[in-house]
Amino acid sequence: MLRILFLGIVLISTLSVNAQKNINEYKYVIVPKSYNFLKGEDKYQLNSLTKFLLTKYGFEAYLKEENFPEDLRANGCKALRANIKRKPGMFLTRLVFELTDCNGSVVFTSAEGKSREKEYKKGYHEALRNAFISVEALNYTYSGDKEEKIVKKEEPIQTKEVVEASSPSGNSITYLFNDVSFLFKKQDYGYEIFKNEEKQNSIGKIFKSGSGKNYIVQAGDLSGNGYFDGYGNFILERINPATNKLITDTFARQ
Repeated sequence: MLRILFLGIVLISTLSVNAQKNINEYKYVIVPKSYNFLKGEDKYQLNSLTKFLLTKYGFEAYLKEENFPEDLRANGCKALRANIKRKPGMFLTRLVFELTDCNGSVVFTSAEGKSREKEYKKGYHEALRNAFISVEALNYTYSGDKEEKIVKKEEPIQTKEVVEASSPSGNSITYLFNDVSFLFKKQDYGYEIFKNEEKQNSIGKIFKSGSGKNYIVQAGDLSGNGYFDGYGNFILERINPATNKLITDTFARQ
């Protein structure tokens, strides 16, 4: 029995070290303006609290649509994405905090944070702070490894082979943006965009520029300029109609 318990502790410790090493390679964390289980932006100031706690424990965090640093605007894969999931509970508020990479893969999941507070705001805040005990235990320190790897991959960008490799191959490519799947279908002019669950209804077009590296997007609120990064993700720069500010979105290739 003791031997099984010892092996379990070793396994948990190993997983924790691996997760920490992976997370330490990322320079930024992007916090969404709202969570799926709540209606409205920054409901109960839960998104602002998420950013505050991430900053408290050493991360460089930004709310989505804030002015990102130049290197993050150039490559969205330098940031992890924050998310909170609510677990069902009758008399408890139960929250789990997650960090995912630009491809939608989960790289960290916290222990469950709980609260018995009946008032929504107090309950959510207490549960999130309890979930962040797991984040504090990571002792996050940015190592720079992720940035160095990206720079090494981008060094030979002038060669024809690397430029071609950064452009997605195939006639149809699936992307994930704001938890919604999109389909980019190759056309002579560039790509046509479909919502993946509504493949028959086009929502816009992506036109290739003269250089072939940049694209003009005409797709309603998603209209702007874009390009494919070295990982095949599509980086879209557009104007937020509500604030008239430039924002950068990453469509993560699936």
